Amino acid sequence: MLPNGQLYDCDFNQMLDMPLPGCTIADVMPESLAGHSIHTGDHCFGCTAGNGSSCGGATTAVS
Repeated sequence: MLPNGQLYDCDFNQMLDMPLPGCTIADVMPESLAGHSIHTGDHCFGCTAGNGSSCGGATTAVS
C-alpha cells in the first residue's frame, strides 16, 4: 500500500480502510478534527477489553 496521506482513528481502522473523511495529513488542523466521530465496529471490542494493540481504550455511554 502506498502512502496516500489519509488519517485514521487507529491502526485497525487503517487496515479496514476506514479513514477520517475529508482529512489528509496535508490539510489537517486541530480544529478540522473537532466534531468528527470516531469510526467504531466489532473490531473495537479487543481494545476496549484491554486485549487489543496498545490502545487500552474504554467505552462510555453517549447521551
